[in-house]
Amino acid sequence: MTIGEYFEVAVSLRLTGAFEPDNVTAALGIAPSTQWRTGQPGAAPKLRRSSDGWVLKLVDNVGRVDDSVHEAIGRLEEIDGRLRPILADPNISGFLAVSVDAPANCWPSISLSSSTLSFLADTGLSFDIDVM
Repeated sequence: MTIGEYFEVAVSLRLTGAFEPDNVTAALGIAPSTQWRTGQPGAAPKLRRSSDGWVLKLVDNVGRVDDSVHEAIGRLEEIDGRLRPILADPNISGFLAVSVDAPANCWPSISLSSSTLSFLADTGLSFDIDVM
């Protein structure tokens, strides 16, 4: 196993819960990459969505995981004042989703700065990372 530096990385803001996705779009002033309502078909045709959802892709590139997360946080900081009231709604859960495509036997080094951790904690965003 080796530690690699550059990977395919996708980072997105994901909101789920019981809410009207169009209201989130209006409040943020940003069109989502995708959104859905409870009961709509999911990825598998026979499965139905169990909650409402709103997703904004922030980063999709080849690079270092740390740099990609930092870039995504920078984009979220630009809308921080509009995002916090949405995340304060008890019916909405938010998380920063990071997906890393890693070749076999090669793992990314992942380090989050104190400012990134502070931003996530202050806004109430969870952090989810998947290495595939």
